[in-house]
Amino acid sequence: MNTQHNVLLKYPMGLVVCFSLLITACGGGGDEGGDAPAATAPVATTPPPATTTPDPDPAPDPTSLDDLVVDADNKLQSSYMLTVDVDKGTNERGYFSLCDDFKANGSGYKVNFDSCLFRGPLTEGKLSKDIKVANHESQLIAVIWFYDGQAPQYTKWQYKQDAETQVLTMN
Repeated sequence: MNTQHNVLLKYPMGLVVCFSLLITACGGGGDEGGDAPAATAPVATTPPPATTTPDPDPAPDPTSLDDLVVDADNKLQSSYMLTVDVDKGTNERGYFSLCDDFKANGSGYKVNFDSCLFRGPLTEGKLSKDIKVANHESQLIAVIWFYDGQAPQYTKWQYKQDAETQVLTMN
């Protein structure tokens, strides 16, 4: 009998056959209750798919100039002209400043005079000037300083969307 086992061990195919017979002979476990009825698995029911109306595709974010949509009344200009018209009605000497960096400070304003778009003297209390202003500047502060020591006069100016021309007037 030893020789038979040795012959099987020499051939790998013989080993595979022996082991496969051993494994199938063991069988699986399980309930050997014989009389118990076979359990049936519950059947899962899926509801019918809901009918939905798909949302329209949203407009994609522009990724190039070709994707931009511009309103018909947009002039596509990066700046606008602001007409400054100052007439103090006196011959007092004064100095005019138009700035974009300012904050309300009590009854006056705190102005960063390094941010001024224009500075110039009043001539006989008057100044008339057209100033080119960048589109992103929608609020400006105008300040008139008098040489006689009076308190400065401030005028806050706001861009007007519906106006054909932009005008800052100080009287």
